[in-house]
This record gives sequence, structure tokens and C-alpha cells, in this order.
Amino acid sequence: MKVLVFIKRTPDTAAVVKPSKDGKDIVREGLSFIINPYDEFAVQEAVNMQKSKGAETVVMTVGDEASVEQLRRALAMGIDRAILVKHERFWELNPSQVGFAISEIARREKPDVILMGKVTIDDYTYALPGYVAQSLGYNLLTYVTHAEWGEGSLKAERETDLGRETWEVPYPVVVSAEKGLNEPQIPTVMGIMKAKRKPLETVELELPTYTYQIVELTPPPPRKGVKILESVDDLIRVLKEEVKIL
Repeated sequence: MKVLVFIKRTPDTAAVVKPSKDGKDIVREGLSFIINPYDEFAVQEAVNMQKSKGAETVVMTVGDEASVEQLRRALAMGIDRAILVKHERFWELNPSQVGFAISEIARREKPDVILMGKVTIDDYTYALPGYVAQSLGYNLLTYVTHAEWGEGSLKAERETDLGRETWEVPYPVVVSAEKGLNEPQIPTVMGIMKAKRKPLETVELELPTYTYQIVELTPPPPRKGVKILESVDDLIRVLKEEVKIL
């Protein structure tokens, strides 16, 4: 079995992200970056499959030279090898372009399973898993919280607005990871040392051109101050007159 994992370099969840002066980008200087948190669930699941099923594991990203930091972390977690599809301004790519890159690497690698997070925390498009599955003709399971990797098929639970669903689908399959699928492990010192010697390939791809641009980025409105209510009557009044939900 072979598993391909897609990850993305995203700003740290604790970072204060500010729009640039022209409103077309964010201020990247001084920001700390991490593996997109949902992608970390995908990485850990691949490592678990490596241990339990003997799977060959490959991690990839579309990014600049700085994205090697996130690939090395995935290698330190236990992934076998890494692929960087190099693009100096990867954050300007739309999901179709990134999905094209993932699909091209998948056609070369021929994985049984493609894992990625359900969403990236910087753009929240939710588009990649569906695009890749459609492009390759793979089955698709999204928002997976529990997975049982059989010999020829995957049995998994997924979260929906109406509750949990249980599905069983044959390989090959694209899976998007939801929180709860596993608990990502912090790389050990030994893992970090081994990661420096693991293969990391850089690939150049000609990506398709699609009409896409960011019109404007704006910060969220400031939060209102906390209001202290003295009684239940005050609470009911606020819900009626100010919040207007009663």
C-alpha cells in the first residue's frame, strides 16, 4: 500500500495576521508558520498506516523554499520521503491549480490513498479533496474521524450536520481528515535527526492558468466589550431589545 499526503504551510494559529497596505495579501514578515493543523492529522494517519500496514508514505506540498521546513517536520513525524512542487508565491494559487499539482504527482506516484486535511486554515475553501478525487477518478470520503484500513477497502466514520455516517469504499480513495481522527505526535529528537537524511525531491510543474484574484483582505471587526448583567431580568431585556432573539 502507498499513501500520499498533501500538506500546506500556513500561519501559526497563534499568530496575529494583518492585511498588507494594498489589501491584496497578508504581512508575512515576522510571521511564524506551521503545517496546516488539519493536514497534521493526515500526516499522523499515514504514519499510523506505515506502522500497522507497512505502507509506503510520501508527503508533498506546493510551496517555496521555506516550505521545506514543514516537509522536514512531516518526515520527522515518520513519513518516508517528501516532494516539493516549487512555486515562489504559492499562496496566490487557487484550489484548482493546487489540485492540479497534487493530481499530477499522484499520477506519477500511483498511491492507493491520498490524505489531506478537510480544510486549510488560511483560505477555508474546502475544495481540494473533491477536486483531486474528481481529477483522478478516486473515491472520496470527507471529514473522516475514524478509519479502519482493510486489505481492499476503507471503512470510515465521517462527521455530518446530521450526525455520524459510516461508509466503506474500495481503494483508491481520497480522504480528508477531521479533528478526532488521531492525535498528532511531536517529533522526537531521533525523528528530527533521521528527517535530515530522508529523500526530499524538488519538482517544477507548469500549472494551468485560471482567472482568479484576491479583491480585498480586511481584518475582522473589533469585538465589543463584555457587558455585566446583574439579574435574569436584565438578561431577558438584552435578549429581547438588543440581541433580538426572543
